[in-house]
Amino acid sequence: MSAFAIHIVTHNSAATLQMCLEAACNQQLDVPLRIRVFDNASSDATRQIVRQHALTLIESPINLGYAAAHNRLLAMADEPYVLTLNPDVRLAPDFCAQALQAFEAQPRAGMLAACLLRCDSLEAPPYAVDSAGLFMRRTRRQGLIAENVPIAQRPTRRTEVFGVDGAAACYRRAMLSDIALDGEVFDEDFFMHKEDIDVCWRAQLCGWQCLYLPEARAQHIRTFRPNKRANLPRWMRRLAVRNRYLLLLKNDFPAHLLRDSLPFLTYEIGILAYMLLREPTSLTAYAQAWRLRRKMLAKRRLLSAKRRATWHDLRRWFC
Repeated sequence: MSAFAIHIVTHNSAATLQMCLEAACNQQLDVPLRIRVFDNASSDATRQIVRQHALTLIESPINLGYAAAHNRLLAMADEPYVLTLNPDVRLAPDFCAQALQAFEAQPRAGMLAACLLRCDSLEAPPYAVDSAGLFMRRTRRQGLIAENVPIAQRPTRRTEVFGVDGAAACYRRAMLSDIALDGEVFDEDFFMHKEDIDVCWRAQLCGWQCLYLPEARAQHIRTFRPNKRANLPRWMRRLAVRNRYLLLLKNDFPAHLLRDSLPFLTYEIGILAYMLLREPTSLTAYAQAWRLRRKMLAKRRLLSAKRRATWHDLRRWFC
């Protein structure tokens, strides 16, 4: 019998968690639904809110990061379908039912990308499309499909896309098991940020598909945006830069980078210039990535043994 799991990682998430959990608990689903929360050392009312809903709660005294926390939750689960959900997302009542139906109709779909609608608070109506999945540029910078498009013009057809936004990512458990490296689904060396892109890239390399599912709708408060970068803590900005290079070391094809050398190097020069002029504290990201290079290359070798797609297969996703 099918079953569905919703996994939420929190860290001082009380401001949005109540509405997130209410929507998760009220899913219209005909199969068992299990909701698990991993709290990363919150100091606000996050844990009290979770306890009010009588959900499975794992409490960590330290912040293990997004990747490690989700790996702990996955180790507890045996459901064939898993939704990793950010606490600033409010699901439509039929979200999980739509995802379940799509998974069972598409056996090669390892991931489902929802139609996320952007809002300023979970109580407020959405005002634009937030994401209809992920795409990759030739610069190796990820992008949100249909971002800022008016809601009336949102994509309404199911289509294959590169990847799924980690804010509300539906995964087939068989795919997660297939792409795991040394028992890790989410790469704990990333800590947080871009670990969802890493999962998508590995899944593509291993021959899985990601399907955009317009019927699965949710509201999302987009916190991390390029035009709001200055509002983020310095350590998070460093991680964003560092993890870019971890992604490439682990997943990219040298032939791809060679073909894309002009846009790639132009963008790299722009990153360096920006950090020199506006964000010098992020320059240490280069040294951090260098220190992790051997670990990434070792993981690359493990991934190569699982790879079923060629670089020609993946070429279509870089635009």
